[in-house]
Amino acid sequence: MGHRKIVIATLAALLVVPRIAAAALIGPTPYLSSADSPFDGQSFSWFYMEDFEDGLLNTPGVTVSPFTAAIAVDGYTDSVDGDDGAIDGSGSDGHSLWSNFASSYFQFDFDAGTLDALPTHVGLVWTDVGQVTSGQYGTGDVTFEAFDQYGTTLGVIGPFLLGDGSISGETREDRFFGAINAGGISRIIIRAPTTNDWEVDNLQYGLAVQPVPEPATAALLLTGLGLMATRKLRARTGARREQRS
Repeated sequence: MGHRKIVIATLAALLVVPRIAAAALIGPTPYLSSADSPFDGQSFSWFYMEDFEDGLLNTPGVTVSPFTAAIAVDGYTDSVDGDDGAIDGSGSDGHSLWSNFASSYFQFDFDAGTLDALPTHVGLVWTDVGQVTSGQYGTGDVTFEAFDQYGTTLGVIGPFLLGDGSISGETREDRFFGAINAGGISRIIIRAPTTNDWEVDNLQYGLAVQPVPEPATAALLLTGLGLMATRKLRARTGARREQRS
């Protein structure tokens, strides 16, 4: 292989490797505050957390459907525990996104135009269920699905049977669901097929900082450049010898 091909292949490897990442679906994992997010501590170019505590869904670049959803705040609200400022086993003093007896799913769509890029990390927290069409009151199945930058599903996890049989704001049953995809996430859907009386909270999404090349990749680049420089030096030395002779 000539030195040009070596350098081109090496540079291509450098460009491609940081973007190679398997898509992953996460959850359900226990969640009492944002510190329990699997995304906590990671590096992002930008990151948004919607806790609904101002009574609105107003973080940029995301819409929810169906539009019959409501921001719940009453004695039966089950917000994420830490959203009211204290982790005390109760979510009744916070806000959540409630299905409003109208839907068994929430769909969140992300707008790359508004955000400048689709998020690579997206998640939210299931917090409670009340009335159900089958099974025990206060418990129900939950599934989670995410879609890549082309609108193709990244898979579905669940159903998981969640709930503690109560709607009094307890938080030990709260669970995080999320997805990671280096190419971007255009949509997530969380479903609760046996109820239209349930809540979610702490919608979060961000664009991860691209990782630096792995040591092996950097070494490959240096090897390729070094080989090119060596061949150039040999070519110049040979030309000089021919001129002298």
